[in-house]
Amino acid sequence: MISSIDSPVIQDLLGALNDQEMTDITLVGQDGVSVYANRFVLAARSKVLKRMLYGNFRESRDSEISFHDYDAVILEAVVEYCCRDEIPKFRLYVHRDVASVRRLVQLYKAADYLELPGLAKLVSQMVHNLMARYPPLACAIYDEADLDSTVSKGAILMIQCRPYATLPRHTLTGGGIECLSGFKLLEVYKDTQVSAGELFLFQMLQEWENLSENPNAKEIVCSCAEHLYLENIEPQDLLGVVMKSGYCSEKTIMDAITKQALRASQHRVWSLSSRGRQDLERILVEGAGSQNANGIYYRIDGLANGELYTKREVVCGHQYVYSMSISVNKDKQVESRLFCSKLLTHNAIKTIVRNPNRDLALRPLLQVIEIEAECKEDERGATTKASAKKVTRMKLSDGEHSISATIANPLGSSDRNREISQNTLLKVREYTTYFSNGRVTLQLNKVSIVSQDPGQKFGNPSFYYDVLGDQDEEDDQPIVSSDTPIETQICHDLMQRQDVASESNQTLVELYSCFYDLKDKPIDSKIKSRGWKIDSHGTAPSPRCRWIPAKAKARESRSSQGSISVTALSCPVRSN
Repeated sequence: MISSIDSPVIQDLLGALNDQEMTDITLVGQDGVSVYANRFVLAARSKVLKRMLYGNFRESRDSEISFHDYDAVILEAVVEYCCRDEIPKFRLYVHRDVASVRRLVQLYKAADYLELPGLAKLVSQMVHNLMARYPPLACAIYDEADLDSTVSKGAILMIQCRPYATLPRHTLTGGGIECLSGFKLLEVYKDTQVSAGELFLFQMLQEWENLSENPNAKEIVCSCAEHLYLENIEPQDLLGVVMKSGYCSEKTIMDAITKQALRASQHRVWSLSSRGRQDLERILVEGAGSQNANGIYYRIDGLANGELYTKREVVCGHQYVYSMSISVNKDKQVESRLFCSKLLTHNAIKTIVRNPNRDLALRPLLQVIEIEAECKEDERGATTKASAKKVTRMKLSDGEHSISATIANPLGSSDRNREISQNTLLKVREYTTYFSNGRVTLQLNKVSIVSQDPGQKFGNPSFYYDVLGDQDEEDDQPIVSSDTPIETQICHDLMQRQDVASESNQTLVELYSCFYDLKDKPIDSKIKSRGWKIDSHGTAPSPRCRWIPAKAKARESRSSQGSISVTALSCPVRSN
């Protein structure tokens, strides 16, 4: 039996749409290049184009229409999507650079304006994939996108959560803070959710001014500097780095130092703060050669002999947990370690596919990367009238590979099933397998929801969907060879380092460590700022660390306490 797409009628019609002799309208881009199209097809696909081409507008009578906002390559992609529901030719223009993501955002704008939601969703996913692999491109995406659009929200979320990866200049892609215009730069510096230290943000302003060709660059930078919390910068850096720049007045700097002294006097503890959650104790890590180790670590329940701080990161779309432990050994020596581990179960999908019979010992932690509307299916994946039941079909990932899965709907109650959505982390407790379309498919019988929003909303692993190819990769085939650890590509493309972790060491990778006698513990801090050494998988330089106490809670009876002290809170970690 011939499928509908292979029908001679469909094939002839598709051929006719690509035949320039049978087109009846010409679209002219702002670059003056013409794109030939079929009026009826455009109108059938887009309500906006239907009103334009068949309504009471001048365009309905013209055979040539000019678009002053889009280049021909954008118009060609629109026509291609209207005819094929895909954009394989346009994908040839997509590369790992700033120009490509700006072009993608322009296509997203066109799709949104022309009311082509399918194209907008497709382009949004392509933008997401490139940004997940190359975070510095987030700056170019945010600069090009309209505020409050889907791609703009995704880009600013990336900047908020991973400023140490997105803002520094990236020579491989051309991304980084230099891609931001003056207006968008100011928007970033107004954002109090950017989880970074103020000195780092100040240094990024200096980098932007040095790279900018804007004649008003100094004025723009000074406006951005007004939104820095200077009281969170060390006094020696205020009097040295900040004052020498000329971005801030001497009075502003001295006021910041006065505020620091007043705060230390009130709290009886000399400490600086940072952006991010004020109610949780945290440690700011900056300057590490392993770029993804930088950022704000939040305190979680302590160890038996110490404390633990952690943050979650997304590297090339893969979930990682970065942790810092501070403990005291039997020799009265403080041991501080910084290490990372993969959150998702390594090689779980391969294990399931190679051994379809369920392994009772395997309870993998997987992430939902795609979820479809509920459908009716029996346990073998075949739709029948007799045994059909409502199920939700989805794709799950272990970080390298994906697998199709179904889950009965409802599972106990419909409210419970609604909690499973894209990005949800699931611990698969009981499952069975069956073959659907020649592939192993999971039927989830019992799962535990680990997290609804692990780390960042943009963090769903989508590495196996090749935005750069002219066709989609098979779902069970990663872009990188299965023989190559994903850390290899991360290090080469993002961190540009030569030594990488072997596959056997992927569960826990030691990055940095610091040892010192308890008597040498710094005053008013739990951790040394400097003196860290580079471990087997860290990269030079070593990090600088700063302890940030939780904001003191006002007590009901201040008179009985005399003063408010800063105490460490033991709270569950919250995503920064």
